[in-house]
Amino acid sequence: MSLFAILFSGAGGALQRAVIRLSLFLCALAGLSTAEATTLSRVSFEDLVQKSTGIVRGRIVGSYSDVRGSLIYTYYKVQVEDRWKGAAAAQVEVQIPGGTFGGQQQNYLGTPQLTEGAEYVFFLWTGPSGANHLLGLSQGILDVTRDGNGEVVLQGQATDALVMDSAGRNTAAEPLRMKLSDFGTRVSGALKAGAKAK
Repeated sequence: MSLFAILFSGAGGALQRAVIRLSLFLCALAGLSTAEATTLSRVSFEDLVQKSTGIVRGRIVGSYSDVRGSLIYTYYKVQVEDRWKGAAAAQVEVQIPGGTFGGQQQNYLGTPQLTEGAEYVFFLWTGPSGANHLLGLSQGILDVTRDGNGEVVLQGQATDALVMDSAGRNTAAEPLRMKLSDFGTRVSGALKAGAKAK
């Protein structure tokens, strides 16, 4: 079983991305089900905030797929509505593993389910190539919905991948849920705590 090191950060990010690509490539060569090969490192809200290069709320306005080597990626165009971290931009593009290209389809556990026209909050990590990735895959996205009172609520997606804690133990990943009105305060608090820890 291959191990995904999903938490992109610092100088280790390039090595971790290489491990991910190699793991996916080896699964494809061996004909293994990627459903059996995906393991995520559990990421806390504070880690998502501190390690992301951008945090935005936006609506998906388009998508396309492309292939890089033997891997298919789907690129989502996001119209930015709010930004809590990162450089200002009216639109960002987010690269997610999997999709359909040239009659071939690749699906990976741990990737989020996104719908054109829907709103999400994205925890982004920008790689050296300039491509934006979701930090922690499905852990790095929140659905934007409304509760019975019409208040905007952010809800994490349940992941279908195995989630491990820092000690390598299987842990249940309880999806995050909070009001949008509380989100900015929590982001600011996590950023301040991270700055003090440095």
